Amino acid sequence: MTKKKSQPENSNNLIFERVAEEIKSCRPLRLFINKQKKKGSHINPFALRSKFLQLSSEKQIKYYQKSIDKFIQLLDDKDIDVNVQIERKLFEILLTKIEQKKYFESMSAPIKPVSTAVGYYAEIKKQENDDNPKAWKLLSADEKKHYTNLLRNAKYDYNSQIKHFSENLPERLKVEYLSFVKRPRTSAHVKDMNGENSSPAPISQRRKSVQPIPENFQALTDDAQQKLNRIQLDALHKCKPDVLYYEKKNSDDDQLTFINTTAKNTYIRTIFNQLSEKKKHKFVLKSTKKWEEFLQSHPTVVENQIPTLHLLLAKKDYIHYYFTSLGLPERPPTSALFLFNHERQETDSQQNWTDLSQSTKDEFIKRLSKIKLDYHQNFLEFVEKTLPSDYVRLEFFRNIKHAAKDYETAVKDRVDAKDDGQLKITQYLVKKQIIEVTPVSEFDRIKQQLLNTDLTDEQRKLVRRLGIIMHKNIC
Repeated sequence: MTKKKSQPENSNNLIFERVAEEIKSCRPLRLFINKQKKKGSHINPFALRSKFLQLSSEKQIKYYQKSIDKFIQLLDDKDIDVNVQIERKLFEILLTKIEQKKYFESMSAPIKPVSTAVGYYAEIKKQENDDNPKAWKLLSADEKKHYTNLLRNAKYDYNSQIKHFSENLPERLKVEYLSFVKRPRTSAHVKDMNGENSSPAPISQRRKSVQPIPENFQALTDDAQQKLNRIQLDALHKCKPDVLYYEKKNSDDDQLTFINTTAKNTYIRTIFNQLSEKKKHKFVLKSTKKWEEFLQSHPTVVENQIPTLHLLLAKKDYIHYYFTSLGLPERPPTSALFLFNHERQETDSQQNWTDLSQSTKDEFIKRLSKIKLDYHQNFLEFVEKTLPSDYVRLEFFRNIKHAAKDYETAVKDRVDAKDDGQLKITQYLVKKQIIEVTPVSEFDRIKQQLLNTDLTDEQRKLVRRLGIIMHKNIC
């Protein structure tokens, strides 16, 4: 009985695996790569990914829309039920959560009100162009209650707007939109590998690198690492991308008054996150320029190797973009299978890795080996020549995943790439030089000195045996 029940389940899983593969072929990036290939582009697919991310938001949205149209058509053709669509989270296979957010925002979806009355009060005062708004803490209880009621009404209106907005969407997209807006906010508590809730480590504990550092750079780090003082933290805070954007957008007279620094920083992050990726990246580069000036004006930070980049750029994506702007090469696939899958997806081939002959697999392996060798050479040049200082290199290894592993592999490849014949000659000359420096006569002299000292009979026997072994192996 158990076997009969498991067969349909396995069959369904196989069907949905195939559907998932077809959905992946509809992804925006895949559509972009296919279009470039049709134009005759021979650019590496990993470089095309970077090119896609550099497109304007408007152009990316066009690819999102094409992707969704193909997605809906595919599910209709396969007769996939809407409930199954949600349960299997098929839309998340097509678009990432960030892409979903961008897409719905581009459709002028209702904007969710802030979560607290304090933030709502600040937004209202900004819209009223109030040059000197009263601070929240100075309001009376009745005045605060007034804004609390306004926020409650705004949230009610937001729910009504969601309902009206969703009614004009296709059924398959409607359920995805409603699922998107009802998705809970990211909690401060995260689940560990065992599924247990755990709080993130405070910044003081996150100062140490979560990424490994190469052995030749570990000597530069200090286990008892110092921290930034308050003056240094304030100076670094002024270099952050969101702060630079806020100060440029608002003059001193236009800037709002906040109840505390936390409320102000939350507001600054909120308006910065509403920018397009292109504009965010622009301020990220401005921020890193200010960071370089900060390091020059605070030499003790560099001398004591105090990490600061993770405090400057809160998101790993921003840090990666910064090093990419300096010339960090694109990381190759980890295996020949992944290389084959990338190319198969570009050509919409139905062939599987297991269908290939061994000679064809060997060709992919050789090609990947060449790609990795070129990557390691470029990676070494980037680390040793492009990165301006040991401090920046340490920040690079601290924050970029796989950087230390790739560096050590690249150094090993550089050593292995030396001429084997020349290496053997060098080793032979070294051995010969050692032998000439320590001839047998020198050993006999030392042996005689040992025998003239106060040794036990057992020790004398051992010295003589060493002499016999020495003569047999060298003479």
